[in-house]
Amino acid sequence: MPLKISKNKSVYHLKGKVNTPDVESLLTYFTEKINKKKKITLNIEETEEIDKNGLNAIQQLMILATAKEKSFSIVGGGCKEIYDHFYVN
Repeated sequence: MPLKISKNKSVYHLKGKVNTPDVESLLTYFTEKINKKKKITLNIEETEEIDKNGLNAIQQLMILATAKEKSFSIVGGGCKEIYDHFYVN
């Protein structure tokens, strides 16, 4: 399933796959949001897959948010890949 993004009470829900074909649009969409909002929360509960390029894109967004002193967090039990990428050596 292609990536779909919806918003509910300041939480952005990612549904489908966060992979190479969707990385550019994901970066564009959330870069705009980071520039406008103080806080971004991604819910990955309904994410089916996140490939390496998807993880790198999320990491880029985290770095951008940090540089702009914005809050960026990921919630949901969707993908173990994110935990492994950011927290396991």
